Amino acid sequence: MWQGLTPPQAVLAARRFRRVLLDPPKFEPGSWAGAGKLWLDPLDCEFLLTSRPRSWPERGYAIEVYRSPDGESFSLASSITKEELSSMCGCAVHSIEGTQLLRDPATGRYMLYASLDVGGKWETYLLTSDDPAGPWRGEGFVLRCDRDYDSTEARDPTIDIIDGRYVCLYKASSPSGTRTALAVSGDGRRWVKLGVPRIDGAEQRPYLLLYGSLLAGSTGPVFFGTKTTEVVKGAALTDTVAAYAVDLRGLNLETIFEARWEPRSPYEHQRYPIHTYFGAARDEARGRWLIWVEAVDPKLSAEPGLNTEVDRVLLYVSKPGA
Repeated sequence: MWQGLTPPQAVLAARRFRRVLLDPPKFEPGSWAGAGKLWLDPLDCEFLLTSRPRSWPERGYAIEVYRSPDGESFSLASSITKEELSSMCGCAVHSIEGTQLLRDPATGRYMLYASLDVGGKWETYLLTSDDPAGPWRGEGFVLRCDRDYDSTEARDPTIDIIDGRYVCLYKASSPSGTRTALAVSGDGRRWVKLGVPRIDGAEQRPYLLLYGSLLAGSTGPVFFGTKTTEVVKGAALTDTVAAYAVDLRGLNLETIFEARWEPRSPYEHQRYPIHTYFGAARDEARGRWLIWVEAVDPKLSAEPGLNTEVDRVLLYVSKPGA
């Protein structure tokens, strides 16, 4: 039988569509839910889900935090508007995108990361709280546009804590292109940017966006999530899922597998099923994995594209080897 981490390709192969987790604010083109994280709190054994609602012409206008006892039925715990975020960070927030939620092992506080458009640049802001219901306290920007490779965007992070260390892959954009960069932290506040990792020893292509989950493998961190290489009418869309072994010292991502995401629900566009955002959470108590995706609806969308599609959050359940 398998040793080490359950093979991500087995998790993907065994998935079954379970339900719609979140609907968008409206069922009109340009309305989305998603861009978050589904996570099992190891201390309270509670499932938590984050999302950013969007309803064009208004862009991402809030961070929503949901909680669930079973990972399938979620209720809203708290909501933070972009106006509240503007007040916290002392600058105008024009839109919100990718969010991440974790719990700091040293303090027990919840760490909520949010990608904010602060006018010409996207940077990642940190909020903390003692409870998912809030109140949330602004802690400041933790990933800023301060390198040549992330001079316009340092956002949409995938963050997990592995062996006590925060590990992050994030969207790093500059005039030369969009790539995935790597950073680490001891406390989730002060980050060391390691740079843009190679893929199997080769430089990244001009556009590469990875978003998903970082898991603890027997030889180090393993990324499992979406691989996006195409922008369709302003939207980063994909039909590809991949896994990489993350070499922090060598600054390299080694391919474990790559496969097409085959839609298995009526809520996914056949050519472009996923709008970037994806996550996988291991539920050991129930012997399963939970996979969520921000899916492009094939019927309600006018067409795939930034202000023409409708996105839902879908839940898949996987029991590999069962």
